[in-house]
Amino acid sequence: MASLDEYLAKATAAGPDRTLPGCVMIAYKNGEAHYKTFGTESVDPDSPLGDKPLSIDSCMWVASCTKLMTAVAALQCVEKGLLSLDADIGEKLPEWNDERNILRGFDEATGAPLLEPTTGKITLRMLLAHSSGLSYAFMNEPLARYIKYKVAHGWQIESELLCPDLPIPLLFEPGTSWSYGVGTDWAGKMVERVTGMTLGEYMGKNIWQPLGMHGATFRILERPDIRNRMAQMSSRNADGTLSPHPEPYHPEKTNVDYGGGGSYTNPRDYFKLLVACVNNDPVLLTPASYDLLCEPSLPEPSAAVFHALRTASFDAANAAAEKRGTPMAIPGAKTMTWAPGGMLNLDDVPGGRKAGTIAWGGLPNLSWTVDRASGVAVMYASQLLPPGDIPTAWVVRQLEAEVYSGKFFEGATALETKGKH
Repeated sequence: MASLDEYLAKATAAGPDRTLPGCVMIAYKNGEAHYKTFGTESVDPDSPLGDKPLSIDSCMWVASCTKLMTAVAALQCVEKGLLSLDADIGEKLPEWNDERNILRGFDEATGAPLLEPTTGKITLRMLLAHSSGLSYAFMNEPLARYIKYKVAHGWQIESELLCPDLPIPLLFEPGTSWSYGVGTDWAGKMVERVTGMTLGEYMGKNIWQPLGMHGATFRILERPDIRNRMAQMSSRNADGTLSPHPEPYHPEKTNVDYGGGGSYTNPRDYFKLLVACVNNDPVLLTPASYDLLCEPSLPEPSAAVFHALRTASFDAANAAAEKRGTPMAIPGAKTMTWAPGGMLNLDDVPGGRKAGTIAWGGLPNLSWTVDRASGVAVMYASQLLPPGDIPTAWVVRQLEAEVYSGKFFEGATALETKGKH
């Protein structure tokens, strides 16, 4: 069987057999970071980016990788006494005091949404751990229908898909289930309310500048230096082939700093955040707050739902890999839950991450891992739609196996992870 490097070199080679647009892989172990890159910044042969190698400085929309930064920002505010993880969010977001309902359906005659008031409080911890009842409209048809109804009846919002500007109905009573959604966007708004800064301004002062992340922003049109280095998005077609996706998936013209998925940066810069979390770097948080970042934060009903959903996802990826004749190098975690910082595995993975590891990623098939127990950080960065790409899932698992075995570092290039670049 070909090595991962050989596989990626072939998969990202220009031509009709290309199966991946390009990727950046970075790993930190034994106090050192190394990287490898494959492919180009575009799969469009007519684009000048089609011949430009993808690099650790290629800028990307990192989507939900933003959530880790927002969690760090929120915990910084908790440290300062500005926020509480378990207080009702209505104390800082008063618009949620009058608009807190569960969506139960729609009136058959009028199409009006049927709402039921909630009885429990929503907390910052719930927002970060996705147990508040909030969801994404692009992942939930009833919620999308609700937003379309409200827009038709006077709502003025920036994006029907994202919609963190106004309170929206919950899908369930807070703390009773799990749903991935805009909770982290509202957590970002809480940071803004208590600091008097936009989320980008706050992160710039308290995360990006201290770590030397000079290529990060929420407002891409205000940073031509970043926009001019953006890798182009690609799409996987139904037949498995690739095509360019020239239109931005995330709205570039925005007045909102979406804490759940609105940031742009490059793999070199984002990896500095991961290394800081692995090393409990005091420039961001206290040791106790890093522990909180990785602390199980779902009540039992929510934890059971998330574990079932994630187990099904892993099983599907494993089955697809077996069908392709390329079985996964290592298994997934047996027991998974959620922490403020991301998905948390509660057991050791043979040949991989230790219990207590947090991990997640971003919609265009980005993935990151922070394993404090092993002193390991891993990042896989690409710009490929749609999310959950099966070939990418296999590569990410192979990457993890090679990082923990040490094989990844053979032929990899050393990377400086702190300071200016």
